Amino acid sequence: MRRLFGTAAVAVLLFLVLAAGCTSSQPPAGYVTIRSVDVSIPDGQPPSNVTRVTAVPYLDAVYADVDGVDLQVVAKEAGTDIVVGETVRSIGTLVSGKTAKEEVTLTLENGRGYDIWVTIWQDGRMRESGSVNVFLPDRTVATQRLAYSLLTVSAIDVMTPDIDADPITLDIITGIANSGGSSGNLVMEIRAVNLQTGITAVRESRPLGTVPGDSATKKVSITVPNGYDYEIRIRLVEDGAAFATSTGRITLAPQPQVILADGSVFSPAKSTSPVALPFPTPAPTPTKPSSAQVGQFRVQSSGAPTPTYTPGFEAALAAAGLFGAGIAVLARRRR
Repeated sequence: MRRLFGTAAVAVLLFLVLAAGCTSSQPPAGYVTIRSVDVSIPDGQPPSNVTRVTAVPYLDAVYADVDGVDLQVVAKEAGTDIVVGETVRSIGTLVSGKTAKEEVTLTLENGRGYDIWVTIWQDGRMRESGSVNVFLPDRTVATQRLAYSLLTVSAIDVMTPDIDADPITLDIITGIANSGGSSGNLVMEIRAVNLQTGITAVRESRPLGTVPGDSATKKVSITVPNGYDYEIRIRLVEDGAAFATSTGRITLAPQPQVILADGSVFSPAKSTSPVALPFPTPAPTPTKPSSAQVGQFRVQSSGAPTPTYTPGFEAALAAAGLFGAGIAVLARRRR
């Protein structure tokens, strides 16, 4: 009889614990989350070196209304922690079951990539944070006119009258084709970098005049120390608008000496005519300017509250303890 009573008491105890834990009347605590983020670039912006970018986060209150909500939008240089723009906005109260939409505009420099971070705070505590990667193309007047240029580069040759001279003179000869009327004023921007030392040997802008007819050949000469390798970067500009760029490598390092069997050093015959050095021709001018690239919003971290024991469950544990104590007292009295 005592064993049967003890078994029944244990069964009743387990039933009360499970029922109290499952039928607790208190709902979970409410918290705020970011449903998604849209990034757009408003139309009608004039050519400039900056662009207005609008971030539109959509916010949800989960389980219950949430008070004390703040929104933070930060623009960082892509892949770094360098902050280039930041906006903090107080949202106040979010209603559960209703998605809130906010718009935040940042002004960012063109021609660079950014990570736009969106963070939502609740009562001073971070709840969720994520980022969208954005690349903004160059929108200056020069770039806007790039697509409409009637000039193309047919060839670029680099020659030198004396390969052994030090310093050495490099003649950059550019063939330019014109598919329209007389061109505007042309300028060649040149930069020559010494690949052995990393030092910029030449950085100049040279006027080229105009191309009045169908084609023309333009020549620009620069002087650099001999015996090194150079990377030469060329940018062709018409009335302030770039229409072609090219980068090539020029090898001027001396060839290894050849020592003959009798100990003499072999040297090839010196040429008196100009020596051509290889240089790539720029790719055709693009048909339209590149557009901005926007990635998807990715949640990086979340501070959503973790589940906790409810008061109903704690009350069940207390009742179970009292019930067990009562059984122990009755058992002692019977003894």
